[in-house]
Amino acid sequence: MLKINAIKIEITTTDGSFGFEQTFEYGLNIIRGNNSSGKSSLFQAILYALGLEELLGGKNEKTMQSVLKDMVEYPDEIFHKIIQSHVYLEITNNETVTVKRAIVSPTENTKLIDVYFGPLLTERNKHFKKQAMFIHDKGGASDNTFGFHLFLIDFLGWKMPEVTNTQGQTTHLYIQQIAPSFIVEQKSGWADFFATMPYYGIKQAVSRVVEFVLNMDVFENQKKKQEIGYREEKLREQWKTTYFQMDCISKDTRFKLQGINEKPIIVNSIDEICLIKDTEIGSIEIDTELSKIKQEYKNLNDVGIKTVGENIETNEVNLKNLQDKLNLKSLQYDIISSDLSISEQQTKQYEEQLQEIETDLVKNKNALKVTNLGGEINSDVSKSICPTCHQHIEDTLLPHDVQHTPMRLEDNIKYLESEKKMIEKYIEGQKMTLSEKQRKLNILREELSEIRSEIRRIKHDLTADNHMPSVAEIEQRLNLKKKIEFIEKKIEEFEGLKQQINALSNEYKTILLEKKDISNDYSIKDCEKIDNLNYNFKKSLKAFKYDSKPVNTIKISKENYMPLTQLDTGEIYNIRFDSSASDFIRCLWAYYISLMQTSMLYHGNHPGLLLFDEPKQQDMSEEGFKIFLQNLSTFSTEQVFVFASFENKDESFEAATEGLRFNYVKIQDKLIKPLN
Repeated sequence: MLKINAIKIEITTTDGSFGFEQTFEYGLNIIRGNNSSGKSSLFQAILYALGLEELLGGKNEKTMQSVLKDMVEYPDEIFHKIIQSHVYLEITNNETVTVKRAIVSPTENTKLIDVYFGPLLTERNKHFKKQAMFIHDKGGASDNTFGFHLFLIDFLGWKMPEVTNTQGQTTHLYIQQIAPSFIVEQKSGWADFFATMPYYGIKQAVSRVVEFVLNMDVFENQKKKQEIGYREEKLREQWKTTYFQMDCISKDTRFKLQGINEKPIIVNSIDEICLIKDTEIGSIEIDTELSKIKQEYKNLNDVGIKTVGENIETNEVNLKNLQDKLNLKSLQYDIISSDLSISEQQTKQYEEQLQEIETDLVKNKNALKVTNLGGEINSDVSKSICPTCHQHIEDTLLPHDVQHTPMRLEDNIKYLESEKKMIEKYIEGQKMTLSEKQRKLNILREELSEIRSEIRRIKHDLTADNHMPSVAEIEQRLNLKKKIEFIEKKIEEFEGLKQQINALSNEYKTILLEKKDISNDYSIKDCEKIDNLNYNFKKSLKAFKYDSKPVNTIKISKENYMPLTQLDTGEIYNIRFDSSASDFIRCLWAYYISLMQTSMLYHGNHPGLLLFDEPKQQDMSEEGFKIFLQNLSTFSTEQVFVFASFENKDESFEAATEGLRFNYVKIQDKLIKPLN
């Protein structure tokens, strides 16, 4: 746990040395001073020394009060110009270090922080090793040697979780974002939960901070989900690539790919993935086609190559068969081509119809929105008036004696949405059909080209010398051999791709099982922590006399870990807007205290430190403030700071602290005084 042991402010002016020194204890530390005495300057100096001044709304020395960087006023109306000023802060967490940072210096940049590895303020006569570090610059949160924020994170024993920013990139939480969970400054800090959290483009930053403070498993689950997501995305890309390679083989061989598509599936048997072709005798696989071609090639080689004369009758029969086949294939080509054109035109018409429906749907939804808001749709048509001739028009084409009820906007929207879904489904199916017809057309085009080539070879043979070897037979053998080699190569490639698909399918099955195992972001322990935070928060609200709403209607949201009110009707309200001004301050007290309590119970990442600057806001009653201080005084192993003026009255202070155990720091007149 983090403990602030001591602070020292050193200021050199044109008229001598000024400053402030103080030690602090575990438990409740009350820093009391009248308004303008400098207690807020002390609060800010602590933040500045820790490099957390962004909670004050800026960076570096410009966030500091004038008394620390411009002029020291002491006594009243006597001003001393500051030449140089530093703040020292001694902190402990298993080990003790002292940090020193310049507020004004002619030689040191305010981004520089010196870290002394020892209790420099409480053990004055010793010398300690020193390391210069920097903040608010590139590397301040990542440099292992010189980055002060990274040093502070390591000093606290924190391991910063990976989170996602608004650009979808992975980054880490910043310590400046976590600090508002235990540091609340006066000007803006009491306006809302985590009001002073700097913006670093982290998605749902408040939720991520609460999860970190409570050390919830949700981070690990989200990390696993992210890793699984990356693996799944990579697998989808690999699957798609493999599928398209298979599809290319399908097109090259003129066979249809079956048993797989471009989206990952669990394949029970890779034998289901095959290349098939429709023939007169039914569907056959590519292996069967290869065996058939090999047998044809063998039969031709067994009889030898005939002469042109010996082959005349065979060629004449083959020529007639080929011409018949050419006519049949040409007819099929024309039919499919014509059918494809008609289907394309129909699809285009439906796409245009879909566009019109989407336009009508938008208009109807906007009209419904206007009417639901209590407005009128100011158009002539809506008033049954023709916008051109301004005569009355009927809202139906039915005869006057037929009773009808016009559709309401809600019904019309439902009808249009139904139509939209139906047409989208039809278009999706049409596109698949178009793709299949186009594939068949491409195959027919290639077959027609081969038939014409074969006809040309046979015609050449019929006009050649009868004693010459048949060129058609020679070319037929060569073509069959090339075809066999080509198909064998493609089958080998296809089998290799099937093995890849099998491996990807097994990986996909593993991913689905892992996703199922972590489908719920919250572990059992996380649910316990949220329940405990909820219990502590409501318990504190009761103790602080919160009465804007019944406490039993208040709970901590599991979505963002923020308090909300939920009525029996199920209506949910933001507790900030559902509470009086003083009750909302009670909510803030209760929340920050409960966050520390739950984190301490479950060994979370809360530093065990609370700093509240002027927590008595919104005319809080003395009784309410006393209960708050009583609650804080119960923490003995943690450290709590309350900076308060107590209305500048001794009576108010004594009434609020009567019977409490605390370390008292009274600022007499001015914080910054001459140093001995």
